[in-house]
Amino acid sequence: GWIHISQLSGIKSGINIKDNSIIYKNPTIYSRPIAKLKSGRLVLVKKCKKKWCKITTGGYTGWMFKDFLWGKV
Repeated sequence: GWIHISQLSGIKSGINIKDNSIIYKNPTIYSRPIAKLKSGRLVLVKKCKKKWCKITTGGYTGWMFKDFLWGKV
């Protein structure tokens, strides 16, 4: 199948694939944890680095491991 380009969005998103994954304030495990995510949670991806992605979900914004996201990030 195909989808017309007018139906696509420029917003990147992903799905959390690890239960109880942590959103951190900064892209390091030594920074402050902000929230825990259940598996299957949809997140909006702001930007990514080598191992981390800055995401937004449910009013929380922070960094999580890129390996815990499924989707085109």
